[in-house]
Amino acid sequence: MNTLKKALEMLEEIVVNPSGVRPSSLAKKFGMSLPNAYKYLKVFEEYGFVVKKPDGSYIPSFKIVELSSIILRRLDIRDISVPFLSDLMIKTGQTVHLIMKDGFEGVYVHKIEGANSIPMVSKIGMKMDLYSTSAGKAILAFLPEDELEEYLRSTKLIKKTEKTITDPGRLKEELKIVRERRYAIDDEENEPGIRCVGSAVLNHEGYPIAAVSISGASSKVTMDWIKENAKHVVDCAKKISEKLGYSGGE
Repeated sequence: MNTLKKALEMLEEIVVNPSGVRPSSLAKKFGMSLPNAYKYLKVFEEYGFVVKKPDGSYIPSFKIVELSSIILRRLDIRDISVPFLSDLMIKTGQTVHLIMKDGFEGVYVHKIEGANSIPMVSKIGMKMDLYSTSAGKAILAFLPEDELEEYLRSTKLIKKTEKTITDPGRLKEELKIVRERRYAIDDEENEPGIRCVGSAVLNHEGYPIAAVSISGASSKVTMDWIKENAKHVVDCAKKISEKLGYSGGE
């Protein structure tokens, strides 16, 4: 077991140093002789996990990328998210949604009714606009610049309530703030009397594939309440993102 543990630790060391790791540095780090380090590296190389560079250092191979892509394809975000969404509902008492990005729209894929929230018209499979919702704005805030510009060119920002943002310039300014603080607010912009807080779920590449949101009556979900509870939404989205392979880099 100790041998297996050391082998896995060595392989991880090589993976997190993609520019290359020398046998001598591995031997020193793991307290082994240089010949023993070469034995481990030879096995890694035989199984296709590492590649030896001309300078004698070793780098992770594309086989690791291939295996990672298989795992990522099998991940079901809904299964991963449920425990975190349930915890978010308990902490906030509000209705919790998981919204997946679908082109330039969002789709409700999971919903947990909060004990203290009012009934919501949202339902699984229902589509939503991105610009007028907290989850949508959270997703837009993390889109690559060119994709965001394409969204603004192709999407008509229709006024749904008196508070809906319909000016592209103003929306972009708000998205900058959303990206900095990691959460967006729907201040009765999509539906009168409803206030929401959303945070983006990022995949292993840092791309916003989904968002988590809480929704409730504006009389209960006040701005002061949001200041105290937005951190729970951000934390929930962060934990789901980490499960999807996001490590925190831009």
